[in-house]
Order: sequence, then structure tokens, then C-alpha cells
Amino acid sequence: MAERPFIPNPYTRFLSKVDTHCFDSTKCWEWMGASKGNGYGNVNVRGQNMPAHRYAYLLMVGPIPDGQDVCHTCDQRRCVNPDHLFTGTRKENMSDCKFKGRAAGGSRKHLKESQIQEIRQRLAAGVPPRRIANHMDINYHTVTSIKRGDSYVGIGQ
Repeated sequence: MAERPFIPNPYTRFLSKVDTHCFDSTKCWEWMGASKGNGYGNVNVRGQNMPAHRYAYLLMVGPIPDGQDVCHTCDQRRCVNPDHLFTGTRKENMSDCKFKGRAAGGSRKHLKESQIQEIRQRLAAGVPPRRIANHMDINYHTVTSIKRGDSYVGIGQ
């Protein structure tokens, strides 16, 4: 009998790149794999690139209706927790984005000066950015952007 080639289970392969926080459905499951540079995770599925949150929805919830976006209740682009994902039209997604102040021209949420100071102090003390983000319940990329000096320049220094 010929030896069967190893083909990884798609769930195992996908979840190996996710911090599931012990499958806690209330927490964001952060995609740790590749990203597109816009904050959204990116996964290769049978030779096609796909946003990680869309693939998570396909794998763990079901088919995505034609013309629908996969949206986040948590507003975290790298989150792939199926309990935080839902489908909606592009118009509904953009309305939700604007309502929550995430769209350009909206009243975006900004960190307070005290939070920025705390982030910088923790970074200076050698605390990893991911730990800071998780502890302070803020986006990992915000912390790394502050670390690089790309965001909040001159604030809290």
C-alpha cells in the first residue's frame, strides 16, 4: 500500500496561526500570520489570498452570501473569532464603521496622554508590545506604531 501524503486539516492549519486565548469566545482571537499591511490578516487558501477573518467565517460559521462583507462586532481587524464576525452589505459595514468613529472624517477614538506615557514606560522597561496591547486592551499595531515613533509623536514625552 502506498504511503499517503500528509495533508494538514484546514482548521488545524488555520488555528496554528491564531492566538485563541484558550478559545475564550468573549476575547478577540488575534491572527498571528501574514497581514496585508492594512491591519487585516491574510491567508493563502488553495493558491488564493483571502482576508483571514473571511476565511475564519467560512471555516467556522458557513458560506458568505454573495456581495456581503464579513464585519467585526469587536472592530479589531486582526480578530478571527467567529463569535465576533457577522455578514452585512458594504453599505451596512460602512455605516457601522462611521457610527463607531472608525471612518476617515469621523470622531476617531484616541488614546489619552496618560495611556501613551504608560505604553512608552512599559516599552522602555522591555515589556513586549503584544503584552502591553493585551493588558491595556488596545490594538497591537497601535503599540508597535508608538514604539516605532509613527504615532503620537511628541505626546506624553
